[in-house]
Amino acid sequence: MLFTGTEEGEDPRRVLLVGGDPEQRTEVVRRLHRGTCRCTHVARLDDAQTAVARRRYDLVAVHRELPDGSGLDLLELVAELTPTARTIVCDAGASVEATVDAVRRGAIDVITRPWDLDEMVARIETALERIDADAGRDRKVRRLQKLCIELDAARREISRKVEVLCREMNEAYEGMSERLDDVAMASEFRTLIRQELDVEELLRTALEYLLTRTGPTNAAVFLPDADRHYSLGAYVNYDCPRATIDTVLEHLARSICPQMEHEDDLVAFTDAAEFAEFVGIEDGIFAGSEVVAFSCRHEDDCLAVVILFRSKEDPFTEALAATLDTLRRIFAEQLSRLVHVHHRARPQWPDEAWREEEFEDDDDFGWTGGMAA
Repeated sequence: MLFTGTEEGEDPRRVLLVGGDPEQRTEVVRRLHRGTCRCTHVARLDDAQTAVARRRYDLVAVHRELPDGSGLDLLELVAELTPTARTIVCDAGASVEATVDAVRRGAIDVITRPWDLDEMVARIETALERIDADAGRDRKVRRLQKLCIELDAARREISRKVEVLCREMNEAYEGMSERLDDVAMASEFRTLIRQELDVEELLRTALEYLLTRTGPTNAAVFLPDADRHYSLGAYVNYDCPRATIDTVLEHLARSICPQMEHEDDLVAFTDAAEFAEFVGIEDGIFAGSEVVAFSCRHEDDCLAVVILFRSKEDPFTEALAATLDTLRRIFAEQLSRLVHVHHRARPQWPDEAWREEEFEDDDDFGWTGGMAA
């Protein structure tokens, strides 16, 4: 039986025999060498201690009684220097107490007299098989530990990717949900105002719906005439003093609308002085207010200017910008439709009146002359 005891490429097992009959030790070494084990044998305790200190052994077989001490002392040194090594004790007259003592010190087997050479070699070979089995198990455990570490790393990476994916999916869902909300809002608003074919009713319906999105606020809608002069079409007074509302609306129509007429973007101001500078009015009118203004354009034609303002203590949200941008386009479309309807409803007169001289005689009217009898 071969006892390389290791995987391919590794050293064979090393065995140390300590004490006992020299001839018997030599014969044991010879037999074990045939199994490719590398054996060393010594007679004294101090020689064995030196050998253990210099080299790692897989198996140490030691006699209990040695010329210079107890072989059990060597077991403690082996356990300290080479924890993976295994030990066998040969005890001439082993009692139960002595056997227990040897096992407590780390011995895996105790061989008693009579010393049978075949049995001793067989017991050593059995111990080497156990060492090989333990080593194989340890290698499997190390491989499993390595796999566990790799799997744990892979699990953490997958968890991280899943977390990122979930976050992206959540963001995508939120974005889709917002877009669906915008689509639903646009559809609802378009359905409401398409029913209105009167300008006043259209303005009332549009402002009512707008306030459901903005919350309580001062709102004014200005419409242009043929000369591009803006006048108030409708307004909602939330917290503006009645004594000053007419002045405020007049300033808005005169100062803001001409500047907003060609402005494509929504304009928002949180600073009264900055807003006053933009429109060229005194900042006291809108002191402490936040203002949002935008034009309602359709095919490059400004059909209305809408202005919202309220206290800075209740500011407009950033999300409101997208809502206003959607609503103003739909509102402009409906205004344009009403303008076209009103134009088609006007009577169509000839470019020039009929002139009497164009008709030379009655034949032009289909008359043949004379009276019917």
